[in-house]
Amino acid sequence: MTRSEVLAFVQSVHPHEFEDAVMLRWLDELEKKVTVELHGRLARDKRVPAPMVDQLSVASPYDKIYWTYLLAMIELAKGTPQSYELASAVFKEAWSDYARYVQRLCGFGKRRARV
Repeated sequence: MTRSEVLAFVQSVHPHEFEDAVMLRWLDELEKKVTVELHGRLARDKRVPAPMVDQLSVASPYDKIYWTYLLAMIELAKGTPQSYELASAVFKEAWSDYARYVQRLCGFGKRRARV
């Protein structure tokens, strides 16, 4: 998924008045969090290909973390607590799904054979 695809999708499902620059900043913050918190080990193991310029690093079906995050941030910035709580819960579920996938990919939690 590209940054422009995320912006277009969010605008189509939840029209808003925020500028693209604001949305892109939020996306960049999330992408940095993904890189540091989830892709650190994968990058060291060379399992995550470097994304292209506009391409985001999380692939389908886990790329919903991007648009769910933007929806939550929109509600936070608008000051609508109930909508933010709901949007944030959806984002957190998407984040957890992807984090579990990364853990499985890295082999975390598996017992290692003793030599």
